[in-house]
Amino acid sequence: MFENSLKIEDLLIYQIPPEWRGQAKIHTLYPPIPKHTGNINFDIFDFDMLFNDSVTKELIRTGKTIGCFYIESPGMRSLLRRLDVETFEMLTAASSVIRPGVAESGMMQEFIARHKDPSRRKYLVPEMEIYLGETYGVMIYQEDVIKIAHHIAGLSLEDADLLRRAMSGKMRSHHAMQRIVDKFFASCKEKGLIDYQSKELWRQIESFAGYSFCKAHSASFALLSYQVAFLKAHYPAEFMASVLNNGGGFYSAAVYIEESKRMGIKIELPSINESEKEYVGRERTIRVGLKAIKNLSYNAIERIVEERKCNSKYVSLADFLVRTKLAYEETALLIKCGAMGCFKQTRPTLLRLLDIYIHRRKIIEESYNDLFLNETFALEEEVKTDLNYTLAGICKEEYEAFSYMVTRHPLHFFKEWTDQKGIIPAKDMLRNRGRRVKMIGWYMTSKRIKTKSGEIMKFLSLEDLTGTFEAVIFPKIYYRVAELTLSMGPYLVTGRVDVNDQTNLVIEDLKVLSSTALQSSLMKDSVEHNYYGDEEKITEEDFALAKALDHKKLKVAYAG
Repeated sequence: MFENSLKIEDLLIYQIPPEWRGQAKIHTLYPPIPKHTGNINFDIFDFDMLFNDSVTKELIRTGKTIGCFYIESPGMRSLLRRLDVETFEMLTAASSVIRPGVAESGMMQEFIARHKDPSRRKYLVPEMEIYLGETYGVMIYQEDVIKIAHHIAGLSLEDADLLRRAMSGKMRSHHAMQRIVDKFFASCKEKGLIDYQSKELWRQIESFAGYSFCKAHSASFALLSYQVAFLKAHYPAEFMASVLNNGGGFYSAAVYIEESKRMGIKIELPSINESEKEYVGRERTIRVGLKAIKNLSYNAIERIVEERKCNSKYVSLADFLVRTKLAYEETALLIKCGAMGCFKQTRPTLLRLLDIYIHRRKIIEESYNDLFLNETFALEEEVKTDLNYTLAGICKEEYEAFSYMVTRHPLHFFKEWTDQKGIIPAKDMLRNRGRRVKMIGWYMTSKRIKTKSGEIMKFLSLEDLTGTFEAVIFPKIYYRVAELTLSMGPYLVTGRVDVNDQTNLVIEDLKVLSSTALQSSLMKDSVEHNYYGDEEKITEEDFALAKALDHKKLKVAYAG
């Protein structure tokens, strides 16, 4: 299996400058990327700079890592805060300790406790401090299995690695597996370990080895996490735009848009005169790309952008239609979501003009000759109006176009709830540690898990206008509110702020809020004919008619 190792080593050595050979240097298959390439005034591979950058360290330590590779999930952000992670070494450990095996074995909690309290750093076998001192006596890497199995349990290095491979699920023979188990305990006995020590060592190895990372894997993840955290810290708009262009990560695009707003970044609606195909971030602004508009075809986007680049910006709706030849439906999409705000006309005006240009003047049909052109021109003036969509209507169109709102956050429409006295915003959770509070949040993401006893609980990630928080719903409460957690919210949650992590709220009660005024405005005139909030008008004739009908006929009239 190692027949090609010499050739690979030769290649590695060949890439090292002659003056470095014989010295301890990091080998590389590729020459380094030139520093200060193009307009980039930093070197992302300058590790001394990277690992000592105070802004990046603070961002990681506080868990403000939404959008950052591998360290953006709610669980990982909580772990970063609880461990006060700000060094590459600790981020490497955190990248491994959160893996399912370590977490499920209970050793993740033990690692956190030992990190915070040195007095808890006790070792099952005193010699373990030599090999696991860096991780406080907790096995968190695959190499730790080999170290403990060899140095503490007394297995040979070959058998120790065989044990690691077996734990990773790469051994299909139950008979061979049993031989390794027997050998492990026999070896422990020979080394003088008592029964409790050998069983506890085996429990720790068995519980996590199948899911754990090798240290090099964790380090490579941590390096990339550190690099993207640096980009988020120093180039937030450019970074978040790239995250959106990449299709996001753990969260939906809506979450990254709101995270950008919380960072002080201005989000600008798509524009036929300014937008590219993708999101573009510059300084403290992100311009939504045309590709964010659902049901706008790739060909239409290409046509809009290329025509603008070749023949300058569009000056009017008619100019846009003549040059792009876009059909009614796609042009209407652009108008409704605000992409034609550059024409300084209201959206109803543009939609009316679109109807005239397409159906009356047939402006995109070159062979059509309008015999009543003067009347059509007059009609164009008559349909103009200063009335625009309501704020709720604008946000509704944005949500339908992008699956998120730009102009306002959804919670803006629930002020009768969010402005109530006693509602605690996410930013104030730190000073309410351990206290029972009421909060309101909008859905970000969720995760259901099964407890050791086989019960189901849920983690509900929520946000308000000031920050994000995690609603922890234990089984007893979850069985009562499970179906309520399937909506986007907004949620009114009552619970106690976690003492160990102020972004966690242990839920005691959960309700889904409704805004009668909002539902009424959104559901009237709907294409599904769902009407809400209208009261039936009852006249004297209705009473007379009801009186004239007998009981049977009334049942038929109302129940069918």
